[in-house]
Amino acid sequence: MTNGGLISDLKPSMFTMPDGRLLHLYGDYSGTPRWPAADGPHQKGFSHRRWHPVRREWVIYSAHRQTRTYKPTTDACPLCPEAPDGEIPVRDFSIAVFDNRFSSFQKDCPKPEPIPGVDVPIDSAAGNCEVIVYSADHKASMATLSQERRELLVRVWGDRVHALLQMPAVKVVMPFENRGEEAGVTLHHPHGQIYAFSYMPPVIETMAQGFRDGYDLTKLTSSAPHAVAQTGSMMAFVPPFARFPYEVWIAPKIFRSSPADLTANEVSDCARLLAIVAKKYDTFFGRTSPYMMIVYVAPRGMEDFFPFHIQFYPLLRAPQKLKYMAGCELGSGSFLVDVLPETAARSLRDVTVEDVR
Repeated sequence: MTNGGLISDLKPSMFTMPDGRLLHLYGDYSGTPRWPAADGPHQKGFSHRRWHPVRREWVIYSAHRQTRTYKPTTDACPLCPEAPDGEIPVRDFSIAVFDNRFSSFQKDCPKPEPIPGVDVPIDSAAGNCEVIVYSADHKASMATLSQERRELLVRVWGDRVHALLQMPAVKVVMPFENRGEEAGVTLHHPHGQIYAFSYMPPVIETMAQGFRDGYDLTKLTSSAPHAVAQTGSMMAFVPPFARFPYEVWIAPKIFRSSPADLTANEVSDCARLLAIVAKKYDTFFGRTSPYMMIVYVAPRGMEDFFPFHIQFYPLLRAPQKLKYMAGCELGSGSFLVDVLPETAARSLRDVTVEDVR
């Protein structure tokens, strides 16, 4: 994974919060961060993970997260500039990234002591969780951000992925966004998160095996029946094996392992398609569409075969109809989809949205 010119010329301003967490401000900002005086480092809880011997996967336990911020009023949003007890005490900013106060993983996470009566493998939940705030505007969204801001967002993803993969314990970095209360959002300010794992999560491990075995994702970027929108270097499409109705992926037409590897033209095209997909969802469903967006990046050591791409999972199956996770899907892993991928692609392709520049 490279750290080319588009990423290396990003020079975020970095500040240390009173509790020891880091804040990175990318792009322009006004004012100097000043936090209320603190008595000392924030006393936080540590997470740990336990092995699920039947599902063959790790489960993370973070009891301290039960007290995290939950649906504050707009005037108390901790992601707004200069909010009381907020995280970003400047007057304005472009993009802010900071260590999550209620993190599921910790950089300094100790190895847990054996737990009496718990007869399963236990390990530390080492890693890191960051919050990435897209704008100072509380009402902004991926669909309304400027092209310049979205381009900066793609570059910041690349910069943070590159930086976090320098941590010796980190194997995988995954940026993502949950949009809408249906996706579990408790802070409505436009933001995403970036998780750094010290182990291979099972979904990513399975994906890696598929790519290692030779599956070529770029062949889908030339599949006309599944296209939703495309530019010269990128394509948005409904995969022919979609698990969610109206699921959309964005991928480069040439293999790239990380947003850190994108050319200037690819960054611009990726940013444009992010807005087009978000706008198409909102227009097609006739409302602000809830979704989960996952940014997949090559894990450490897999840069030669694991492709960077973005997956959107909308949580609606039709206007005013939510897509619920059914017992069959949760219990067996076999998804039930009511809309054929080709039909979904055609429906979204036919949606007209204002030109995105």
